[in-house]
Parts: sequence; C-alpha cells; structure tokens
Amino acid sequence: MTNKQRFLAAMRLQTPDEVPVAPLIHCRYAHTVLGRSDWRAVFEVHRMVGSCHHRGPLGVGVQCKALPDGYGSESRVIEELPDGRVTTQETIRTPRRALTGKSVAGMIPHDPLVGKTTEYPVKDEADWRAYLDYRQQVAACLGGPELSQITEAVAVMGEDGMPSVGLGPAYTALGSVRGMQELIMDMHDCPDLLDELFVVERQIQRKSVESFIAAPTEVAWLDICWATGSNLGPKLFERWALPDVIEAVETVRSSGADLNDNILGLYTLGRMKELMPMLADAGARFVGSFEPNQGDLSLAEAKRLYGNRLCVMGNFNCLVLSFGTVEDAKQEAMRCLREGMGDGGYIMISADEVPADTQMDNLKAWVETVHEHGGYAR
Repeated sequence: MTNKQRFLAAMRLQTPDEVPVAPLIHCRYAHTVLGRSDWRAVFEVHRMVGSCHHRGPLGVGVQCKALPDGYGSESRVIEELPDGRVTTQETIRTPRRALTGKSVAGMIPHDPLVGKTTEYPVKDEADWRAYLDYRQQVAACLGGPELSQITEAVAVMGEDGMPSVGLGPAYTALGSVRGMQELIMDMHDCPDLLDELFVVERQIQRKSVESFIAAPTEVAWLDICWATGSNLGPKLFERWALPDVIEAVETVRSSGADLNDNILGLYTLGRMKELMPMLADAGARFVGSFEPNQGDLSLAEAKRLYGNRLCVMGNFNCLVLSFGTVEDAKQEAMRCLREGMGDGGYIMISADEVPADTQMDNLKAWVETVHEHGGYAR
C-alpha cells in the first residue's frame, strides 16, 4: 500500500498493511533542515525520512469581497533589531475604533520562526464590540472556496503523502485577538457578548469547512488545541468550545458528500480524559495526540475506550526526538506500537509538533522502526 492508502485505511477504521507513521513536521523543523517553511518543504522532509505527510502548513481558503469603507486590517513591521528580533504591529480598523496588537519573532536565533504576541488587539468590552462589528462585515463578504493551494498539493504529493488541511475553530479565532486567559475571564464577565461573537465566528468557520468539502482531499483537522490545552475544564469546554466541533461535523454531514471522502477530525493537546466522550459523541472521525507528558489519557486507554468509534492518533514523545538517542527513538516507537496498533484504526504521530532541534537520526530511526515492526499479519 502507498503512504496515502495506509493513512486513509486507518482513518476509515480499517487495517492497512502496516501502521501509518506521520510525524507532525511543520514549519519550524522544515526550516531547520531546508531553510524553507512552506508546505512543499514539509513534504520534502517527510520524503527524506520515509514518513507520510499530515498536518503541515496546508489549508483551504474562502473568497472574500472587499470590505465596506472604513473596515480593514493591516500588518506592518515597526522594529527590526540587530539580534534578529522583529516586532510587527497588527491593526484592525472599523469606522468608530481601531484595534492594535503587537507580536515579536526572531528572539531565538536557532529557532527563528518562534513568535510571541506581546499585545492583543482586544483589550476590553468596547474593543470586543468593535471587533464584533468588524467580523460581521467579514462574514457578510465571504464567498465560495479558494482551492488553489490544496489542488496543487494533491497533485504534487500523489500517493506519497496525505495532503490534509487545517481548519481554525471559532474559539481559537477569538483567543487569538484577546489572549487565552483573558478570553476565559470574559466567559464569566460578559457571556452574552461572547455568545454574539461566537455566532459570527462559527459562520466564518462554516465557510472554511465548506471549502474543505469542495476540496480534492479527503482529510481535514479542526485545531482545537487552544481549547483543550488551556485547562478549561469539562463544563466550560462543553459550553464554549464543543459547539465548534459539533458545528463542523454537522456541516460535513449535511453536505450530502460521502463521509469516507470527507473525513473531519481533531487535533488536541492537554488533559483529554473528561473531554473524549463529548468529542466521540460529536462525531469526530479521528482524534490526536494524547500527550504523554501533559495529558491524562494514555494511548493504550484511548485505543481501548474509543478505538471502535474513531481513529486514534498518537503519541510519540517529542522530547525523544531532541534529547534522546537513536535507541530511545526505537524504543518509543515500539511502545506506541504496543499501545496503539491493535487491529487497525491507528496512526502513529508525534504528541505535538516535531521540534526544531530534532535530531534527524532519531526521526529516521522512529520511522524505520515502524516500517520494520508495524506490519499487520495477513
């Protein structure tokens, strides 16, 4: 079977010839290896180590008409320091109010793509109301899908990789302009206003899911890690973040498309034990990554409890890639095989993004071990 065939078989809870292995290589490690951070670079690194592409910087777009006069957004560099640090200012404009935020990148010389938001554009309730006005205008201007990037990726990868696309939920969109901790506080302080914001953001999220349905790829992942990794707790998660998942799943189901050709799952982080029943009931087709260090649900337990309902993805310890030995990488791969392999429906991924300082020999040893020991008896 090809890399893509193995991946899709596991996604459909079938048994491929061997466990698909798909390290979560992203921009940072691709930049370390090749000096580039686009999806093509990520795919090239996968080909170098023999793994299957999944969850690189690849997405679908939505066409958008021009916003009305007075509305818009811009980003500009406002400071560049000799040590490589770059400060960028982001501005969101409405006729009545301008919202300004700042971010810094380049503060780690050996990992220059790392960035940090130092000022969020939404700072109070008045800012939220201006942002609501802005996003309502954006939602009204959205049109059909924009699929040029994913169409090209499908053609380039062929059977060597799974050109899955990432989708952003409403929760993350709002957190990105307010900050995670402040957003949680606002859930308590101004819930009615947040309800209005979530309604609009889920309209925008729906357009992205519709673009995935129209795209020439079978797999998309909704990145809910900001919600699962922020220790919301099950009650707040069910109130504010779970509806993003339900909305996305229902959009796929109601489209009339073949669900085996439109597979929507979740990328998560953090403590998952109390959240997994909700996600399984919501209809997620796959869930990863069951972190071994920060999580509270082991790969073995996730496979035992949910392996007959969804594809389980996880949970190779990323620290081994940076700080372990080749033998450590082999042993970690064997652990994941013992816990997750079962009779199919499992894809071995890293518990989070492959670190920028990953040792290539460790990454290769991981993939080679799966190829050698991850075969299913026929």
